[in-house]
Amino acid sequence: MEQKSVFWQALIASSLVFIIGFLIGVYFEDSRVEVMKDSFYDSETKMNDFELSSKIIFQTNQSCDRVVEKSVFLANVVYAEALKLEKYDSSNKLTERFELLHRRYDLLRTMLWKDIIDNKKICNSKINTVVYLYEYTNPSFETKGMQGAMSNYLGDLKNEYGDKIILIPIASDTDLDSLNSLKEAYNITKIPMIFVNEKYKFDTLDSLKDIREAINKSMMDSANSGKKSSSQKTASLNAESVF
Repeated sequence: MEQKSVFWQALIASSLVFIIGFLIGVYFEDSRVEVMKDSFYDSETKMNDFELSSKIIFQTNQSCDRVVEKSVFLANVVYAEALKLEKYDSSNKLTERFELLHRRYDLLRTMLWKDIIDNKKICNSKINTVVYLYEYTNPSFETKGMQGAMSNYLGDLKNEYGDKIILIPIASDTDLDSLNSLKEAYNITKIPMIFVNEKYKFDTLDSLKDIREAINKSMMDSANSGKKSSSQKTASLNAESVF
């Protein structure tokens, strides 16, 4: 009888410890979610402001340099928050609130990517985009290892190039129609994928060594294009001065 009593006391005690531990975990997760929600609302406001200011700049024929500056600034804000979200997300998720918040962030990053694509076409700008599409909801052990290596590489790349590149990490499996449409438009079928300037695709660890070459080539092409455009304008002015 005493053994049964001890067993039930131990069971009740362990159950209470588990429940209390679970509730504490939920409390801390909710606290993290609230912190990230505040950051998200701030980023969402910046994103909407960026879209509106870009339209005003284009409609009033202002310098495209302002759009480039705003693109770099907003992308850096979004990237910093992505690192914070990844840090919080690395702990065990006890509720679905974090996944829902992550999906909203992915939508925000997709909107940023699409706006930058449009601005690059209008301004013929020298913005270098590095979009990192990865699995989020249920990656395999092998995929986690590959994505960890890719994330570390991209972190070093961002530190090296700074504002010369815009790094946008986006979870590809959170069921966003807008992102799926972009993936289809650029024929992106394999994940994880690093997509540089809407042109170069890198989907293996061995291919990472070629990313710098792709970025440097794009920078060189942009520089040559700028020189050519400047020469054409000079030639045009000289021709006008003759008459």
